[in-house]
Amino acid sequence: MYVWGRLLRLGLFAKTRPPLEAPFGVSELSFRAWPWDCDTNLHVTNGRYLMLADVGRLDLFLRFGLWREAMKRGWAPMLGGVSIVFRREIRMGGSFRLASRLVTWQETHVVGEHLFHVGEDADARIAAKALTWGGIYDRKGRRFVPPEEIFDLLGIKAAAPEPDEELAAFLASQRTLRAQAKAMEGQQAAIA
Repeated sequence: MYVWGRLLRLGLFAKTRPPLEAPFGVSELSFRAWPWDCDTNLHVTNGRYLMLADVGRLDLFLRFGLWREAMKRGWAPMLGGVSIVFRREIRMGGSFRLASRLVTWQETHVVGEHLFHVGEDADARIAAKALTWGGIYDRKGRRFVPPEEIFDLLGIKAAAPEPDEELAAFLASQRTLRAQAKAMEGQQAAIA
């Protein structure tokens, strides 16, 4: 089951939440692990983390002021790749927080970070960390929109931070996996 209820709640209360300073504001959302979020180990299932990261990205989209502009233009966020590491479990019934932010951008894609925290503020520990690679797709123009074009539309002046060692490794792995998938697709076409 997808996270439709959480997305609906986010949309209904979007106007009550303050805007975030784009592009480096941080979305912070609180959740509880419900039975439908959990697997047979009674902790949040691995796929649910990625679905909840979708909610964090939508919150950024809304609070940066991009949602309305994107809808007018037929733009949609598209995820191209992800890497996630699990550190601690989030037990069924437990509360947790998600912090989502934009880390950097290159060409037509952006890198996002999603940190899942368990525990109270002072003792909060990272349960999982995900890095995402994606962009804003212009359905009418059949292209990915360069972040600078989006920033101009929103009146934002910002330079892309240089990727650190971790981000450089993530970006390299995404390029490698994409190239391998494309090559495999070509091989399958040749066989058919």
